[in-house]
Amino acid sequence: MSSERVHALDKEAINLFASKGFCTPQIANENGVKVRRVMQLIRDFSKKPFDQLRILDLACGEGVYAIEAALRGAEVIALDARTERMNDGAKIAEQLGLKNLIFDKADIRNVTVGSHGIVDVVLFLGILYHLHQNDIFPVLKNLCGMCEQFVVIDTQIALQEKVHIENEGHQYSGTQYREHADDDSDEVRKGRLLSSLDNPLSFWFTKESLFRLLNNTGFTSVCECTVPLEPYKPANRITLIASRGERVKISSYPWVNDKTEEELRQILAGSILASREKLGARILRFLKSIGNAKR
Repeated sequence: MSSERVHALDKEAINLFASKGFCTPQIANENGVKVRRVMQLIRDFSKKPFDQLRILDLACGEGVYAIEAALRGAEVIALDARTERMNDGAKIAEQLGLKNLIFDKADIRNVTVGSHGIVDVVLFLGILYHLHQNDIFPVLKNLCGMCEQFVVIDTQIALQEKVHIENEGHQYSGTQYREHADDDSDEVRKGRLLSSLDNPLSFWFTKESLFRLLNNTGFTSVCECTVPLEPYKPANRITLIASRGERVKISSYPWVNDKTEEELRQILAGSILASREKLGARILRFLKSIGNAKR
């Protein structure tokens, strides 16, 4: 029998989540399927039940994901550099008596093992694409280091390669996105609740580049989620689950062990080229044999 239950939230809480913490109505019906997807991923992929998990929710906004996880018994730390939406979520959590949920003001660029310890799961939802390219690499490295199981990522991606950036000898492609004017004041930037905290430009990776970056950062598996369904999700937005585990060793094909991803790519590229050359040679021989037969 399923242990899932629906908790009865009051009208204030329902309205807060429906508006995503804003006074003006948002297109929030779609957020319901986002929350469902993330909770299902945690339930299906976690090695522990909810009530044994320690979850970190970064850039939590009004905290709907954190509250949903806490209602299931998880110990949750919800962080955001802005408090406008977070304070309302903290009030709802207090009304629900969620002693296992902490809201705190923090810049995700400063979140490390030293500041918040080891967690089972990190929720990194709707924030990666708001970071400047120089901040992305250390942030992901910190998350990988403090996460025992996996990170759930929901992010915008670039559909075209317009800009190329480099980190630790690896090149990545994507596009820059304008968050603020260069001469906007700090007060103006912080007041744009759906934009970056302070950086004028953010970087959106292509899907291929983002996958390679997560692998290079230390995640052993990265899977794109398509079910639970999220109808009408834009083509440039994806949900990923990036797992941090131990890399496997293969007995049946030992040549793949201890190879870097770039070495494997080069080996496979050489194999494909050789196969195409052999196929071309066979086709030529076949065509010659047809020609000789006609004579």
